[in-house]
Amino acid sequence: MMNKMKKPALTLSVLSMFALALSACGSSNNGNNASGEPSASASASASSTTPAESKAPEAGSVKLKFYAQYSGVEIPVYDAAKESMKKMMPEVDVEFEVAAQDDEQKIKTYAAAGSLPDIFFASSGLIETLKKSDNLYVMDDIVKELNIESLLNESSKPMLWNKDGHSYSVPNVGQWAGIIYYNKELFEQNGVKVPTMYSEFLETVKAFKAKDITPLAVFAKEKWPAVLLLDMAIVGSGDVGGVKKIDNGEGTFSDDAYVKGTQKISELVAAGLISKNAFNTTADDAVAQFASGKAAMYVNGAWSMANIYEKMGDKVDIMFTPLADTTGSWNMSGGGFNQGFAVSKNSKNVDVAAKYAALFSIEFAKQRVIQLADPNSILVEKVVPTNGLNPIQQKYSDDSVNFKSMTTFAWGYENAKFKTFIEDNSQKLLAGQKPDDFIGDMNKAIETARK
Repeated sequence: MMNKMKKPALTLSVLSMFALALSACGSSNNGNNASGEPSASASASASSTTPAESKAPEAGSVKLKFYAQYSGVEIPVYDAAKESMKKMMPEVDVEFEVAAQDDEQKIKTYAAAGSLPDIFFASSGLIETLKKSDNLYVMDDIVKELNIESLLNESSKPMLWNKDGHSYSVPNVGQWAGIIYYNKELFEQNGVKVPTMYSEFLETVKAFKAKDITPLAVFAKEKWPAVLLLDMAIVGSGDVGGVKKIDNGEGTFSDDAYVKGTQKISELVAAGLISKNAFNTTADDAVAQFASGKAAMYVNGAWSMANIYEKMGDKVDIMFTPLADTTGSWNMSGGGFNQGFAVSKNSKNVDVAAKYAALFSIEFAKQRVIQLADPNSILVEKVVPTNGLNPIQQKYSDDSVNFKSMTTFAWGYENAKFKTFIEDNSQKLLAGQKPDDFIGDMNKAIETARK
């Protein structure tokens, strides 16, 4: 009985296999129905492909161009983030192009030529420019899909969103303040009091100038440091909106704080604030002057603390608001909004590039803490730096909780015409232009920029 029952079962099995074979051979549209769309049988077949057919994309098969500040102390940060990304998106290989120190002119030229790299750093101002030319990929969907906002701390979440409600970049660093570094050893050796307010800062400048020591190393070959100094002086004179307020379309340089801030810079320049070679000085040159004791102070963003301390050790310290009218002001210059790694709308691999840029931004922020002991992380996650915080980083971390307000660096200005005017005219002011002439020029420029 058992042998008789096996034969019909075998026969049915063979017939079933034969019918399937006929079905496969008889299909003349290769799995597509009359409309050209995949048929149900094709879809079912696709879900049961062989391992060879369903394997993940080959490692490095998607090539992306990445325009980045791949230089100096941040090289290991970029390298470590790229290495981490190989685990999350192994199919992607990025090639870094070192960004030019040219006030974003090269990246704007790329945009005009329709040849933007797949991923690039975009400041607030650049975002506004590229929005108008329709060159930016809108990151809203990928930000929500990856739940990026949940990874950012409260002070960093606003940096993810543009004023129009969309996301065009994912932030990669926190909102750094502009600060003035000083050589403790030089101050002690020359009996100069560390200034805490403007009147004391002016006396500091005069004291070091009298000893033939450059009071403040400024890399004025770039234009934004002059704007930062002016912004510090304006904020310290009573208007916490600083230059950014003018960029937003409010006020003029005839307002009290702006007149007073302009006069402060003019007075400091007349007292010998900078060297005669400041306008040919690069950032590396300025650091070298400061570290070697040829300059008593140095102005930059707080992001440079790791580099400065590495060169100077315990000789260096920081001051926050020495251009303020009173001691203990915590209204800061610097900062930035809606800036970070952005994606070209015309990238051939735009979806992959957007996902990579968003995740890379988070990894970059994490590696800045690990590699550089960044005390200003954007992340909710508490990341432990490899070597801990150095003393000035710890000071910044401790004191930053007292910051009451922050403006933005020049690259955060959104009115492109105004940005050009303020950068060019601030250079003239730093070179010795009279305050009344500067104010007159800026008020004319504001009228033009607001048309």
